[in-house]
Amino acid sequence: MASLSVEELSCPVCFEIFKAPVLLSCSHSVCKECLQQFWRTKKTQECPVCRRRSSKEHLPINLALKNLCESFLKERNESRSSGSEEICSLHSEKLKLFCLEDKQPACVVCRDSEQHDNHKFRPISEVVSSYKEELNTALKSLQEKHKKRENMKGEFEKTVQHIKSQAEHTERQIKQQFEKLPQFLRDEEEAAITALREEEEQKKQMMKEKLEEMNRHISALSHTIKDTEEMMKASDVCFLKKFPVSMERVQISQPDPQTPSGALIHVPRYLGNLPFRVWKKMQDIVQNSESGEDLSRSNREPLGQI
Repeated sequence: MASLSVEELSCPVCFEIFKAPVLLSCSHSVCKECLQQFWRTKKTQECPVCRRRSSKEHLPINLALKNLCESFLKERNESRSSGSEEICSLHSEKLKLFCLEDKQPACVVCRDSEQHDNHKFRPISEVVSSYKEELNTALKSLQEKHKKRENMKGEFEKTVQHIKSQAEHTERQIKQQFEKLPQFLRDEEEAAITALREEEEQKKQMMKEKLEEMNRHISALSHTIKDTEEMMKASDVCFLKKFPVSMERVQISQPDPQTPSGALIHVPRYLGNLPFRVWKKMQDIVQNSESGEDLSRSNREPLGQI
């Protein structure tokens, strides 16, 4: 197990240790839940790594990899609980110092050894306090970003509801307008509402994709915050060993998602000067009819597209 790295046992989608890994036909493995989410988002059954399409919807569990991951997690938990990280592996002395040059915990024998000649040392407790303060500052920034994205998610959800409300209200207004027109124009009403509903679906689909993207960002931030908070509770030595990687994770900068432009339905396209546009189209139809063209064969484009 010692020969395997965390990267080799990590899912290429969530970057965590595999949970119920399934085996694709291209020989890549992905967490079952991650793959299902990936396929729902992409709307195509392809490998997240090589993009090769999969013809199978139900994939087999990679039992060998699953067992390796479970063994790895078990050994790691046992190692943490045993407190072995508190003892110097070279001199079997308790790790009480921190080498500022090597950025590693050290014992008193390490300090006097040739390997650390002319190196500066500080008590572990001092370094831990300083590093925790630095990491806590970065963590607060990450928490603020998480809060901001939760708020943006709420705004996106409100936008979806507003789109639906817009569509319903506009549909009612379209019907009210067409109730004042002769019966032979009812098909224009249907065409306009069809165009409106198509735009509604397009707008809602766009916001749905934005919401899914926001959920992925929030999930990733939640994992990072949870892992960092757990690491802050670890023993001093364990904390110091994981500090560089944890600091790097919390400082990863991603641009905040923006509310997409043109997200709402363009209501004037359907209601702006509606009576005049209907009258103009009626006039064109009448003129074509008078010139000998069949009224039923007239080009009937939706009013929203005129």
